[in-house]
Amino acid sequence: TILSTMKIPQLLLCFLLFICSSNYSIAKKKSHKHHPLLFLPVFKDEITEQYVTQIYQRTPLVPVNLTIDLGGRFLWMDCENDYISSSYKNVPCGSRPCKLSGSQGCYGSSCPVPPRPGCNNYTCSHIPYNPIKRSSTDGELAQDVIALWSINNNSNNGSKILSSSTSGVMFNCPGDFFLEKLAYGVKGMAGLGNGYTGLPSQLARAFHLPRKFAICLSGNTKSNGVILFGERRSYYASNEVLTYTPLLKNPVSTAGAYFPGEPSVEYFIGIEKILVNGKIVPIDNKLLAINKRNGVGGTKISTVVPYGTMESSIYKAFKDAFLKAIAKVPIAKPISPFELCFNLSNSATLTGLVIPQVSLVLQGVHHNNSTTWDLSMNNFMASPTINDSSDLLCLGFLDGGENAETSIVLGGMQIEENLLEFDLVKKRMGFKYVYMSPDLVSCSNKFR
Repeated sequence: TILSTMKIPQLLLCFLLFICSSNYSIAKKKSHKHHPLLFLPVFKDEITEQYVTQIYQRTPLVPVNLTIDLGGRFLWMDCENDYISSSYKNVPCGSRPCKLSGSQGCYGSSCPVPPRPGCNNYTCSHIPYNPIKRSSTDGELAQDVIALWSINNNSNNGSKILSSSTSGVMFNCPGDFFLEKLAYGVKGMAGLGNGYTGLPSQLARAFHLPRKFAICLSGNTKSNGVILFGERRSYYASNEVLTYTPLLKNPVSTAGAYFPGEPSVEYFIGIEKILVNGKIVPIDNKLLAINKRNGVGGTKISTVVPYGTMESSIYKAFKDAFLKAIAKVPIAKPISPFELCFNLSNSATLTGLVIPQVSLVLQGVHHNNSTTWDLSMNNFMASPTINDSSDLLCLGFLDGGENAETSIVLGGMQIEENLLEFDLVKKRMGFKYVYMSPDLVSCSNKFR
């Protein structure tokens, strides 16, 4: 019948569609390598106090040392010296990656023939910034293969292997003059900022990872900390329960160089109060909020600032409260860069010495809730190791000036031996002090 002759093609069509969709699904799964966790070892340079990591890049792969910039817009490195790679590609003017990067400039036709890495005609340009040198320049936006360490799932002992991206990761190419004031052997900076070109978002796209990363920096120059990209609980500190606070958006860039209208890609959190031994430090709360018009105020976290800074009035109030709480310890002549030091040479001073507790009351992830970050003594008291100063103990916060762009900056010292997890999708930061905790012991622990 007519009905039966119509059913056969329909059934055949449904069967073919099922087979095709199944094969597509299988092929899709095979073509997408899934890495549950990528990581970079990080060491603290003893001379500069910069946090340095090593990535692998180019074809063939070459190790490249980079200074970590938590709030940096993107990865940038010297392309003038010995940059040889068969997979290097410039990002063309007007291309989708160029537009999404936020660039507002392009190179014309002034590059030499033949072109070289760092100088190709009609190429997207950007403004790399060196926060250590406090200077900026222009540079070509390019992309190349990158490789990071991951855990070998097929190994019983969890050995590490290098995992390479099949697609290029974008970076900027200034000249070698831009390396001034970076640690010895470093060839650029790894920007982990919260933007399209930030390394966390780029690695998430290249390796099919969640847009999440964590840092755990060691204060010991002889042992490594770590940066993790992807799902931390897969392998690292899986039993650590973190406390969360929202990541706040600053609509105005706080970088030393940026395009007009560009928002900040740095990581801001909301400090509501500062406590010393549980007592509130009297400060102007307006300074703790971000001014949405000019981006001034608020609190950010930085890895390029060794010690935290506070706007002058906040610093004075905090210092006075701290001095009152530690009144019996004699003040010593400070050693640069510190502004407040104590003399511990008298054994009587050490007897019964209790360092005041410093706590930061932060915005909670739920409406009208707050959470508290109790800083360890190691996160705000420094022991200088120069000029026979072993008997000194100095406050690890500095005066940031009356016109500080950001009211409070938590520097490297404040976050060492803390596990910080940045969830870019949920817009929150998890934190926990991990030194001597049951699961980690310290940030220098290897993977389990």
